[in-house]
This record gives sequence, C-alpha cells and structure tokens, in this order.
Amino acid sequence: MCPRLFFATDLQGSEVCFRKLLGAGKFYQAEVVIMGGDITGKAVVPLVKGCGGAYTSQFRRREVRLTTEAEVRSFVQKMRDMGFYPYLTDADEMEVLRQDEARANQVFRLLMLETVQRWVELADERLKGSGIRFFVIPGNDDDYCIDAALSGSVNVINLDGQVVRLDERHEILSLGFSNPTPWGTPRELTESELESRLEELAAQVEDMESCVFNVHCPPFNSGLDECAELDGELNVTYKAGHLVTKPAGSKAVRSALEKYQPLLGLFGHIHEGRGFNRIGRTLCVNPGSDYEEGILNGCLLSLEKGKIQHFQLTAG
Repeated sequence: MCPRLFFATDLQGSEVCFRKLLGAGKFYQAEVVIMGGDITGKAVVPLVKGCGGAYTSQFRRREVRLTTEAEVRSFVQKMRDMGFYPYLTDADEMEVLRQDEARANQVFRLLMLETVQRWVELADERLKGSGIRFFVIPGNDDDYCIDAALSGSVNVINLDGQVVRLDERHEILSLGFSNPTPWGTPRELTESELESRLEELAAQVEDMESCVFNVHCPPFNSGLDECAELDGELNVTYKAGHLVTKPAGSKAVRSALEKYQPLLGLFGHIHEGRGFNRIGRTLCVNPGSDYEEGILNGCLLSLEKGKIQHFQLTAG
C-alpha cells in the first residue's frame, strides 16, 4: 500500500497539539504520522503557594491569583496546552531558584522530561494496535535528556540521523539539527557540519528520486524560512513602521536539495514560514506552527510510485 502521510512540527510542548497529533492518523486516514522536531516547551511558569493556601503566578507580565483547586487545575492545563511547564512551589523554593541558575535549569529539564515521558505513555496507549506508524525527530530546541524517553517507547519511533523505508518504494531521511541561532539551542551545527551529516545520510539512500527529506531546518531563502530580523539585544526590528524580515534557513540544506533532488522535503523550525515551494523537482513544505493557540498545523500527503499524488496544508 502506498503511504499516506500526515506531517506536523514545532509543537513546543503544547499538550493539546500533541493530543491532536495522536488522533491525526485516524482522522486523516494516514498510515504514517511524522513530528518534525521541537517537541518540548521553552519556559517554566511557577505557581507560588502563599500562607493562605492560594497560589499566585506571573504570566505575561500579569499576576494571576488562584484560590481554589479547580482554578489551579484549570490554569495548569491552560499552561500545558500553550506549551509552558507549570510548576507548583512555595516562596522559599522560589528564592532558591532565583539565586541558583543550575537548580532552576534542573527543574526545567525535569519538567521537560516528565512531560515527554507522559506523552510517550499516552502515545503507546492510544496507538496500540492502530497500525499507524508514529515517527518523530528532536529539533534544535530539544534537550538531549528527552532521547531516552523517546527510545523507551513502543510506538513512538525516533528517526533522527537515520534513513528508513516508508514502503517498498519510498525512503525517509531524517535530521533534527539546525544551523546556528541567536539563542544557542541544544542541537545546532555549523553549516559545514550540517553538510557533512546530510552527505553521510544521503549516501545511505537507495533511490533519491522517491526519497523524503525530513529535516528540521528549512533550506535558505526558500520562502519557508522567512522570520523577523533581530537586533543585537534580540528585539524584533522595524523600519518605517514595518516588520523587517530575513531568511534564516540553512544553506547546507538548500545545497543538499539542489544536489540530490529528492521527491519531497518536510521542514519546520521557522514557525511563521508556513507554505510550500519547489527547489528544482523537490516539493518543499513547512506547515508552520500556531502551538500557543492550540492549533495543529500540518500537511497531508499521498505518495504513489515515487510521485506525490496529493498534498494539502491543514489546520485544526
């Protein structure tokens, strides 16, 4: 049977988006579901318990006061759905965390790992016996601590750094790293290093004309990598009242596509880069990301005999 694929990326810790992704295979009648990197969230939101038992939290420069268990549960779920890590604590521990960056980072990683482990358990439960293959790769934002949780799953398969078969005709090449970013994220490589990794993987592909490149970072200047330009203090820049943008993708990725001309390229990384384009014969897709809104952006594709029979950007 020729594979029908559903691709999404950059969930950034959003629990509601992950639950939607688990249901996407059945909903879209896709045999293969692919999550293209940046699985985890970016920040912890502390909920500090006061002497009266109420919790307070600072969220987006506003104080939130939660006085009942129901309010706490609702706020915790809202944070998880938006991709944040809620953390119940008290004033004494908060003071320790403010003074001890290493301890604060440890809490962040523990919450990240606990979330990924919970997601993996949910995936194993929901996908058992479904016949749906659920593939993931970590992205540049993802700490290496999550790799063990991914490898411990029965139904969640980490494809990073591998070439595997989708069916008798189609292969998928996967790489989760990005070129350098202003934030110094965990999985970044120089353009030269990216080129070497892609060359190593390309050498394993048997039929490039029917191969899928599942690479987290989009190709440079492809229209799928356009993002806001930042100044030296990482603030968004404007000119004459208009947002200034620039391409931020990888030149090594673009070079690999131009050289090998695979059937399809699946990309993410740049949330605002939603769209599709062609580099030579290669269809390149970035479904974009609206994870904070709880919207799962994706792309549905049908492959047959080394050709793309149909593709459609989705949102829901």
